[in-house]
Amino acid sequence: MKIAQTYNPAEIYLASLRSVKSRAGMESLLNCTVAYFDEDATTDDFEWSTLSYPDVLQFMGWLFEEEKTPNTINTYLAAIKGVAKEAWKLNVMEIDQYHRIKEIKRVPGSRIDKGRALSTKELNTMIDHCMAQEGSIAMRDACLIALTYSAGLRREEASLLPLAAYNKSEMKLSIHGKGNKERVNTLNNRVIDIVETWLDDRGRQPGPLFVRIYKGGKLTLEPITDKTVYNIIVRRYKECDLKRLTPHDLRRTFATALLEHGEDLFVVQDLMGHASIETTKRYDKRGEQKKVEAGRTLPL
Repeated sequence: MKIAQTYNPAEIYLASLRSVKSRAGMESLLNCTVAYFDEDATTDDFEWSTLSYPDVLQFMGWLFEEEKTPNTINTYLAAIKGVAKEAWKLNVMEIDQYHRIKEIKRVPGSRIDKGRALSTKELNTMIDHCMAQEGSIAMRDACLIALTYSAGLRREEASLLPLAAYNKSEMKLSIHGKGNKERVNTLNNRVIDIVETWLDDRGRQPGPLFVRIYKGGKLTLEPITDKTVYNIIVRRYKECDLKRLTPHDLRRTFATALLEHGEDLFVVQDLMGHASIETTKRYDKRGEQKKVEAGRTLPL
């Protein structure tokens, strides 16, 4: 039986931290945690008593997919465990529920799976699946998948794209990435056609390129969130019965496809918006076969 939450476990947990810097850091992590579970909630009004063992595991899985370091993931986990402990002390979380969360293991410092690159067939399967359906939601989703791949977008970049970033005549997309860095990526004819088809539904009013659509097909000018981007792509790959993938795999596929077509690594770095060439190298999913072929073709 759930007991009504009287005090805020998160507030008590943060107050227990001695360092002002630690409190600020952990509060930021808890804000991100709450936003994952409930976009409209804050740490002040989130019902921590409802947090379960599967919820925490799901959240950690999302952090993996976001390519957070083991240290970052473990810090999130420590914050969640700290709040869960206070919730148990306040009698707003059952003892079994708390112990299951408490027993979640820390992430080891070993290599984290960096995802995969999709085949062209897989990409087209998802896009064609959406375009074969009726309604604005399906067309928006087709455009989202096409642009996320063809422009190498991060989830947040896709969710925040304004219509003004799209330039049909020049076949380009302007992207504001991490660190307020801007990059401009060129789109091919098929992607332009998909964007134009979506805009026939959306309209050409200024605002976010990808907008919320309510039940019944009512379009708004409200932006979608990065979590919505995640949910859309995951839902669509499952509908197509494809091998497991994450939205970030579309970005990996973008980098891998460019490298497979012989683009210079530094050009790919610019198109990805990476500050370091080492980061770009980690997106190369051409695999061991490419290394074998390189060895066999080495001139002598």
